Amino acid sequence: MTQRREFIRHASLLAAGSLAAPLAAAEAAPRPDDADLHALAQGSWDMSWATRVTGRHKMCFDAHEISEGVCLHQARSFLQGYKDVYGLADTDVSAVLVIRHAAVPMVMNDALWADGFFGEENKLKDPESGEVAKRNPFINVPAGARHALTWPDGALDTLIARGVIVLACNLALTNYAGMIARRRNIPRQDGLALVNDNLIPGIYKMPTGVFATCHAQQLGCGVLNAV
Repeated sequence: MTQRREFIRHASLLAAGSLAAPLAAAEAAPRPDDADLHALAQGSWDMSWATRVTGRHKMCFDAHEISEGVCLHQARSFLQGYKDVYGLADTDVSAVLVIRHAAVPMVMNDALWADGFFGEENKLKDPESGEVAKRNPFINVPAGARHALTWPDGALDTLIARGVIVLACNLALTNYAGMIARRRNIPRQDGLALVNDNLIPGIYKMPTGVFATCHAQQLGCGVLNAV
C-alpha cells in the first residue's frame, strides 16, 4: 500500500471515530420527558395547559380569522360528537383552541370592544340588539338571543368552563395593542397593559399561535383549520 493510500485510510478511520463518539453520546443521552419540558419553560409562559391534554381523543382548532366564530362551533361540535357517538363526557376528550392573527379580539373582554371598532371591522352584531357589537359577542351569550353567532354552551367563556384549552398568540396581541394605543392616543406600553389586563379569564398566552398549534400537535392533537 502506498503512503498516500495509508494516509487516506488512517484519516478515514480517524474521521469515523471522531464522528461516531459524539453521535453515540447523543443517542445515549436521556431525552427530556414532557414534565421536564414544562419545567424548562422560560419567563412568564404558562405551559401548565400541556398537562391537561390527556383525553382519549385530542383535537386542536387553529383560528386565524374570526370568521363569525366558526372555531367555537368546531370545538363545540367536537365535544358534542363524542358525547353523541361514544357517550363521552367533556373530561374524556381534549380540545385545544388556538386564537391567533386576526382572531385575537375574540379573547378580549367587553372593555376593548366598547368603542365598536372590532364590531364594525368584522361586521359583527350584538347578540341581543342586532346593532354593531360594542361588547364581545362570543362571551356571555344569553339563551334565545336572536342575533347570537353561537349557542350559549358553545360561547368562548362557556367552552373554557367546559375544559377547552384556549391559547392566544402574544405576537398578535402585541400588534393589536399598538393599534388600540393609536386609536386611543395613548403610549404603546399603555395599550399593551390595557390588552393584558382585559383578556378573558382562563386564556393562556403563548409566544405565537404557530408555536401553540405545533406544540398541541406534538402532544397528540389532530389539527383542524378553523375557517
